[in-house]
Parts: sequence; structure tokens; C-alpha cells
Amino acid sequence: MKALVYEQPWKMTLQDLPKPKPEAGEVLIKMESVGICGSDVHGFTGESGRRTPGMVMGHEVVGRIVELAEDVADRQVGQRVTVFNVLSDEAPSPEEGDPSFLNKRVVGVNLGTRGAMAEYLALPARNTIPVSEDIPPEVSVLAEPVAVALHGFHRLEEKGIAPKSVAIIGSGTIGLCSLLVARSREVEQALVLDPIAEKLDRARSFGGKTVRVDPADEVAEIAQKVENELGSRPELVIDAVGIGASFDQAVEMAAEGGTILLIGNLAKQVELPLQTVVSNEISLIGTYGFDLKAFE
Repeated sequence: MKALVYEQPWKMTLQDLPKPKPEAGEVLIKMESVGICGSDVHGFTGESGRRTPGMVMGHEVVGRIVELAEDVADRQVGQRVTVFNVLSDEAPSPEEGDPSFLNKRVVGVNLGTRGAMAEYLALPARNTIPVSEDIPPEVSVLAEPVAVALHGFHRLEEKGIAPKSVAIIGSGTIGLCSLLVARSREVEQALVLDPIAEKLDRARSFGGKTVRVDPADEVAEIAQKVENELGSRPELVIDAVGIGASFDQAVEMAAEGGTILLIGNLAKQVELPLQTVVSNEISLIGTYGFDLKAFE
């Protein structure tokens, strides 16, 4: 089969790899749609260090089952499925990928050539979730990033946090999915910040308010623009970028007693404006990936 193999930062090659055979409990999926996650991009460029040379990326998946292992009775050949990509809560072996950053075995992240940027992918049947034929595969593939955003809101709800206003830093896929999830909750006002006008157009089409930012703007100036749009500082700020500048911005504009949901994680380290966080009684909540509850 053809597969896109990551060789080194900024280099992938289309190679012939053996077509996988489903083992006990597995199905073989032929790809229909594969999403390109921001983490794939940052792995491809070498920024994050979270992709290993020789691997096949791709963890946002929609495809059709083309073969079943003999012991699989609850799936059918021809069935369209998406994939819950966490195979187990165990670190991968050194042969599979770098186990140091993520104590889970995740398709297209740290499982060697077991990724979706290929013609076929063999996976446990229990990790496949049937999807409607009425939904195009290029839409169904968004189940994974929507689940990432939804898991973040589940983290808030576990702690009894129900914000009425939210500002989202970053209008990429996760930022926009966070906007959709926010609007499905009891959030009265949702606003998205981004420097790129086209991305903000998309946010407005999803029903969000927008503020276009310039990287040269002072964080206090941007915070004032957000306050002017919302009428007050946001009770919740979602950092869907995860760099020092976005974290500083989140701390600057969060309401006193507010919450920052840290969902983006591009930077390995950021400086903490400790006095502002403490004196304004801001809660910081980290969220990573998703669980089966959010995905389903």
C-alpha cells in the first residue's frame, strides 16, 4: 500500500509499505478522509519534537471497513467508521515511538507506521465507531477535534464551572470547535481572537464575535478590545494556541475569579505571570486530548 512516511523535519515521502492484515479482534479500514492536525504540522516542522522519523502520521480518521478478523462479529464490511485513536493507556515501546511525552498508545502519534496517512489501517474493532452515511466523510473526520474541545468543557463541568462569556484565543480547528461547543452550552457570549482575517470570517459564520489582533499590539490593548466587545472581561478564556504570547494574553484579559482553559500546547514551557494569576484569583485548567465519552 502507499503511505506517507515522515523522514525528518520538513520531509515526507510517499512509500510502498506492506498492507496490514487484521489480527484477532481487529478490522482493516480503507481511508476515505484523514485530517491534518496542528500537532501533525508542528511535528512535521520539528517544532514540537512529537513525531519520530520513520513513522506514518494521521490520527483523525474516517474510512470503510474492508476486512474483518474471524472473531469480529459486531462490525460489517462496507461500514463507514471513524476511529477512537487511543489504543491503550500504556506508553508505546521504543520501537513504536517516543514514549516520553505521552503515556498512551495513539494511532498516528507514537505507533510507528500505524497511522492514517496511508491507504489502509488495521485497528481493534472496539476502537471504530460507525458514522452516518448521510454525513460526508470530510465532515465526519471532525469528530476528533470536536471531541478535544468537548473534553475541555467536560473538565470545566466536573469542577462546576459554567461561564456565561468566553474568549477563545486562536481561530484554528480547535479554536473553532471550541466555539461550536461553547455555543451548544449555556454560554451567552463567545468571542474569537486571531490575527488572520479569513479565519475570523469563519468564526463569525459559526456565530462568534471576533477581534482581530496584531502581534505588535500590547496585551492590555487587546484585553480592552475584548472587554469592549463583550461588555466585561470574559469569565472563561480558552487558549487554543499554547505559546507564551497567547498565555500572557489569556491571563491579562480573564475576569477576576475567572478561568483559563489551556487546550493548545505548542510551547514546551511558558513563563507564569504569577502575581496576576494569584491576585486576580484566576483558575488554570489543563486539558489534553479526549476520552471515549467525549468522542462518542
